[in-house]
Amino acid sequence: MNWSNYHGHCNFCDGKGSPQDYVKEAIEKKMMVLGISSHAPVPFETTWTMNGSKLPDYLQQIEDLKKLYKENITVLKSLEVDYIPGLAGPLKPPIIEANLDYVIGSVHYVEAFNSGINWSIDNNNSEFEAGVEEIFKGDIKIAIRRYFDLQQEMCQFQTPDILGHMDKIKMHNKVKHYFDEDSQWFKQMVYDTLKLAQEKDIIVEINSKYYTRSNILFPGKEHFKWMNKNRVKVIISSDAHKPDELTSGFSDVAMMLIEAGYSEIWHWVKNGFEPRPFNCSGIIY
Repeated sequence: MNWSNYHGHCNFCDGKGSPQDYVKEAIEKKMMVLGISSHAPVPFETTWTMNGSKLPDYLQQIEDLKKLYKENITVLKSLEVDYIPGLAGPLKPPIIEANLDYVIGSVHYVEAFNSGINWSIDNNNSEFEAGVEEIFKGDIKIAIRRYFDLQQEMCQFQTPDILGHMDKIKMHNKVKHYFDEDSQWFKQMVYDTLKLAQEKDIIVEINSKYYTRSNILFPGKEHFKWMNKNRVKVIISSDAHKPDELTSGFSDVAMMLIEAGYSEIWHWVKNGFEPRPFNCSGIIY
């Protein structure tokens, strides 16, 4: 399988296994490129982002792996960077100074509770409900609007190379029906964000993290035809948190993209991303 994966988390943040474990697994799977992208540090305590004191060691370990396995696979150095207005973003000095190969920009935090604790849309369902109730007075539509507004701010002013799991807020609909994903207002938010990504030359990942267990993709396959028509650049990434998840769902996602009209996905070649033809087994050379 000639796949590449650009979104994965190791034991420097909330993933399982060392960076080397992921590289070895990728070589075993005959992958061409592996990007390691731990959650970048944020300026407050969390249970899942990297501690800032670990960043130098993380960066050095990946540089060492690049050299050690250069005959077997291309290893890339990355971070998944949160956009939090005034606090964190893909173009903040610590990220620029890390000399990364590419940056994934994502939104997890949307405003804060009255206590000052930042509200993450990626936490459990009870915290999601609590945030909607306290911060947005129970109005799910306003909460979702703010989530997409932040992504659009990031794309406009803190432009990343890759946009991470851009409609992940819908994950909570698997637990309880909060809103209609087919409603015009929701689809318009998705399409406005995707269109801005296209205009800013940002690659949009098709994130397969929950595909095999919950049949969810971010963004969903129902948007693929629109994305192809509007020339949105895509890659397939698994958001792996364990080495054996590196290509989870890739073949199925590839088929969906092909059925939607895509003939190319973006792939790292030498010093940057380029479009490459693909099939259900991977990149075609």
